Amino acid sequence: MTSRTLAQALGLVLTGMLTVATAAQAAETQVQATPRAAGVQVAIDPATGKLREPTAAERAAYSRAFQARQARLSAVSGQPLTNADAKTTLRKVTLSNGVKATGVRLPQSRMTSLVATRAADGTLTIKHDDAAAPAAPQAPEATR
Repeated sequence: MTSRTLAQALGLVLTGMLTVATAAQAAETQVQATPRAAGVQVAIDPATGKLREPTAAERAAYSRAFQARQARLSAVSGQPLTNADAKTTLRKVTLSNGVKATGVRLPQSRMTSLVATRAADGTLTIKHDDAAAPAAPQAPEATR
C-alpha cells in the first residue's frame, strides 16, 4: 500500500471513531437532560389522584412523622441522642492509606440539611433547611 492509501484508510477510521463518539455523547446528554429530584415532598390529591405540592400543614405532618421515624431508627441503630451519648462512641480507626483518625457517631441534633433551589434563570441557591433545629448562638465577632 502506498502512503496515500494508508492516509485515506486512517482518515476513514478516525471519521468512524468520531461519529461513534459523537453519537455516544448525544445519547448521554439526552439521559442527563432527564429531570431528577431528590428529597422532593409531594402529596396525592384525593379527588384527582394526581401529585400536587403539599400544604403547609401536610409538610409539618410529614416533618413530624420523619422525626418520629428517625427517633425510632436512632434507638434501634445505636445513634446517640445527646452529645454526652455521642462521647461514648469515640473510636480510633486506621484508614486504608494508614492514617489514624478518631471517629464518633453524631446525634441527630448535630446533623444539618441543605436545600438547593434552581431559579427560572438557571441559577442555584443553596441554604440550610433546619427548621426544627434551634438556631445556633451568634459567635462573637473577631476584632484584631
